[in-house]
Amino acid sequence: MSSTTPYRVEPFPLTQPLRTFLWTVRGDLVEATGECPRCRCVTTKVWDETQYVSKGPSKAMKSLFAGGEPRYALCVCPTWHVDRPAEISDGCGASFFIALPPQGLSL
Repeated sequence: MSSTTPYRVEPFPLTQPLRTFLWTVRGDLVEATGECPRCRCVTTKVWDETQYVSKGPSKAMKSLFAGGEPRYALCVCPTWHVDRPAEISDGCGASFFIALPPQGLSL
């Protein structure tokens, strides 16, 4: 499948977190699935029990989501977008923030 939306790196601001994503907690995984604000394809962001950052493992899952701040995500839709660099296998180039559900997550 291909999209008429070409690949373009485009960040969406933290001040406009997406509130339409469906959140799922399965064991050690937290998953948010929804529509990319740029290409409108379905994309999924997954967090596992240990998230790695440049200096090693980051916070445990409960503390990662405890503050309720929106979470950063990239479009990783499987759709082929024109002009996407060969070294990037998925997505349209959009980055955005996803708002947690109002009731929080049961971790």
